[in-house]
Amino acid sequence: MIPIPGARARAPFPYVGLATAIVLLHAILVAVVPPNPYRAVFALAALFSVGYCTLALIVGLTIRLSAAEILAFSTGLTIFITSLSALGVSILGIPITVFAVVIVGLPIALGATLVLRPRGNPLAAFTNFTRAFLDLSDYSAAEKGAVAVLFVGIVGALVIFVSLAAVHYPGELSPGLAIAAPDGTANITTSFNQSQPQDIVASVFGGSTAGAFMVRIRLVPSNATGNETFHKVLQTSPLRMDAFAEYSVSIVLGPRETWSQQFSISIEQAGDFELRFALLDATSTVVAENLLAVVVT
Repeated sequence: MIPIPGARARAPFPYVGLATAIVLLHAILVAVVPPNPYRAVFALAALFSVGYCTLALIVGLTIRLSAAEILAFSTGLTIFITSLSALGVSILGIPITVFAVVIVGLPIALGATLVLRPRGNPLAAFTNFTRAFLDLSDYSAAEKGAVAVLFVGIVGALVIFVSLAAVHYPGELSPGLAIAAPDGTANITTSFNQSQPQDIVASVFGGSTAGAFMVRIRLVPSNATGNETFHKVLQTSPLRMDAFAEYSVSIVLGPRETWSQQFSISIEQAGDFELRFALLDATSTVVAENLLAVVVT
């Protein structure tokens, strides 16, 4: 136990109420004020207040600490509580935001305020606080209705926040590939007449970063085993394709850029096929694919 020299203050944690007010005000600012440098500075004070209130809960009125010791322990506990709250919400799968620290820090600050009140049993203080907080006896019917709506809103917001654990957020936007009819609809003709060209539009949507890609078109018989090799088709219009024919075109996309091209495709033999449109990145890895089952007569 840390010794208690007489020079140390009799009230080791005189500013728990102020620290609680700072954390509460920070929660309000986070909710209503857009991010700015002033809010960031106030957030640092709120974080330190969480560590200060945590230290007050741990030490209580039994151990006297100097100002330097309070500063050191409060700073350490601030780092610990912040890291622990961020780790906790990340394990749950909830996106880490400033609200994570608010949700953890505000109960700690309120608890310290109740436990370290000047007189009375901590449990009785908490009970009295809760009873007074929920006492609506002097409210009118309209005011009670408004309070009920507010409570429902708070509970609903908490449920939505926790339910975010089931939502997966991509780290970055991935590129995509789509095929459509010339009129822009999904009504692509699946019945081909042999050697009669049909038009299909392929569109590529860029991801979060720029890069080089390749759009590849393959004609694969429906009974293919997957071990066959493909032969190249010359760049002509229409693209005259037979079984295991392959055509590719290289493109470069900027972030979120869109590329589109209409292909006139003529299938030179009858049968059941799959027209496979694929988007490959610079390492020849397929990042998006779309296929169309066609019947050629």
